[in-house]
Amino acid sequence: MKNLSFLLPLINIIGATATYFYFVFILDSGVATENIPVYYSPLFFIAGTACLVICFQITNRKSSKTLLDIAYGKIKIDTFEDSDIHHFQREALQFPLVVSAITFMVWILAGFIFGLLEPIITAKIFTIETPSLIYCLRRFLGISLLGGGITALILYFVFENVWRDYIPNFFPEGHLSRVKHVFKLSVQKRLLIVFLSISLIPLPILGLTTYSKVMALHTADALSRAQIMNSLVGEFAFIIADSLAICLILAYFLSKSISQPLVRIKNAIKEVENNNLDVRAEIVSNDELGDVAEGFNLMIKSMKESRNIQELFGKYVCKEIQDEIVAGKTSLEGEMKRVTLLFSDLRNFTTLVEKNHPKHVVTIMNQYFNEMTIAVKANRGIILQYVGDEIMAAFGAPVGFDDHPDMAVKAALEMRKCLGALNIQLEKQGFQPLAHGIGIHSGAVLAGNIGSEERMSYALVGDTVNSASRIEGLTKQYGCDIIISQTTFNLLTESYNTRPLDQVKVKGKENEIIIHQLL
Repeated sequence: MKNLSFLLPLINIIGATATYFYFVFILDSGVATENIPVYYSPLFFIAGTACLVICFQITNRKSSKTLLDIAYGKIKIDTFEDSDIHHFQREALQFPLVVSAITFMVWILAGFIFGLLEPIITAKIFTIETPSLIYCLRRFLGISLLGGGITALILYFVFENVWRDYIPNFFPEGHLSRVKHVFKLSVQKRLLIVFLSISLIPLPILGLTTYSKVMALHTADALSRAQIMNSLVGEFAFIIADSLAICLILAYFLSKSISQPLVRIKNAIKEVENNNLDVRAEIVSNDELGDVAEGFNLMIKSMKESRNIQELFGKYVCKEIQDEIVAGKTSLEGEMKRVTLLFSDLRNFTTLVEKNHPKHVVTIMNQYFNEMTIAVKANRGIILQYVGDEIMAAFGAPVGFDDHPDMAVKAALEMRKCLGALNIQLEKQGFQPLAHGIGIHSGAVLAGNIGSEERMSYALVGDTVNSASRIEGLTKQYGCDIIISQTTFNLLTESYNTRPLDQVKVKGKENEIIIHQLL
């Protein structure tokens, strides 16, 4: 949509046409035209217009071409250095204002050339009566204010509305508010400027017109007075009609500049209601509406990160525990809890690594961990960590359950079953079957987020953790795959096929503990 190339001249031509119509057909001529050649006015107009065009080209900055190339997508803004990117972003935000300001200055110059210089130069060249100062002021104000002021105002709002479509090319990530020391026109100021402009710009023209007509009435006869009054009514009617048309144009583009961003935000909200967190509200201005859009995008980004964290958390805990934690029903700060811990460790892992290619080892381990994790999560357990070939799982934390010993025992039985099914698949793949040992122990632990300021993890600390790990190590000594402690055995609420193994003293414990094999 490259309509910027003809937008500027189009609006100025419309403004110039309206101004020409006013001075030729509405405003009384104060210069005798009998001695003026026909070619003089067109020649002066061409010379004056050429002067205005040259002035506009001089005041128009060299960077406009690069700015438009970025706007049209011919050049990507990220190809520039950071300092240049910041410069072009500032230029983009100020571009409609700069174009409108330059246009208004050129119209003021046009008012000086055609409103003041032309009548005086014409009078000197052709030795005719010099027009009155009131007449020259009416022409100057009519061109510069009524023509230039309104044209520049309309140009700003029209140009800004069109320019907004190109703003994303300068701000691919949004963040318009990060550009400092740049012109910012708030919604309140927009409304105030339009209201004051429509109200005040016609007043000098109306005042001078009324004054000139009143002065003319003093020296006019009855017939001339009627003509003066008719011309006064015609001028007033033209100014009122012109002002009404301008009001409608400005009201349309002003409302559009406010409503369109709101519609974009409204549509984005509907997408969020449909659970689409990839939507973004387009930021096309640095006013309050742009701030709202940017705030909305930051909110959606935060929501998406929270959902991603929740989904990632779901890979570590079952859905029920996840929902409890997300709902804030359990604390992740340090607290004492009674839990059951399960340690699982592969047998002959070193031999497995030596006999297989590293890629095959990773494939085997991923399959193993996947099956064991499913078994743990199915029984409302949480995987605390994987250390080499070892799995550490907890039951009863962070969400407390009264039957956490039964949960751990059921998980161990399920892990045994899953390992048997996995070994059948591994043999089909040409790998040796796996064996593991599982130790289960219940007791009190300190549970909470533990770590440094840079990185934290949910962990369980206490003698129970060490004892559970030692019990898992006893599976090698007693040649069985699952051993539970007497503490866990005493807390079971259901019946399981077990047999007493021994009364042992594990490392780090002064008292002996009784262990049972889970059959």
